[in-house]
Amino acid sequence: MQIRKAVSTDALGITIVNVYTWKTQYTGLLPDELIDLRIREIKQNSDKIKNRIKNGTKYYVVEEENCIIGFCSFGESRDEKYKEYGEIYALYLLEGFQGEGLGRKFFDLAIAYFKEKGFDKFIVKCLIGNPSEEFYKHMGGKIIGQTQIEKFNFKINENIFLYEI
Repeated sequence: MQIRKAVSTDALGITIVNVYTWKTQYTGLLPDELIDLRIREIKQNSDKIKNRIKNGTKYYVVEEENCIIGFCSFGESRDEKYKEYGEIYALYLLEGFQGEGLGRKFFDLAIAYFKEKGFDKFIVKCLIGNPSEEFYKHMGGKIIGQTQIEKFNFKINENIFLYEI
């Protein structure tokens, strides 16, 4: 397995991992209509990711047999309340590849970036009830609050994990 910096042609693979992971991890936590909408809008979401990569958002992918099986995205916090922090925006691995240390490797890449940029803290937002919450706790995160975002007219409740570098 190889982790590398994503290029714009990885956008569709990243989007497929994102959508598939939503389906396998979030069913029962989010309305089926929201998950189905993400599936239907795979092309539009792929185009958004392609533009983000072209505009410098940090994306890394992990490949197995030339197929993207996971990705991580990070940068400066998008949350006004935590604007002096870094943020891991997304970290997704296909279900069959979880538990192999890849999430930790993505964390290490993000931490190196945050240190380089002078951040001594970063946040991760995670859907409440997501099985990945245990991973974020294992990585040393402390829940410091909750937030609610709206995606496609649905409200999503997330825990905010804080990490000190």
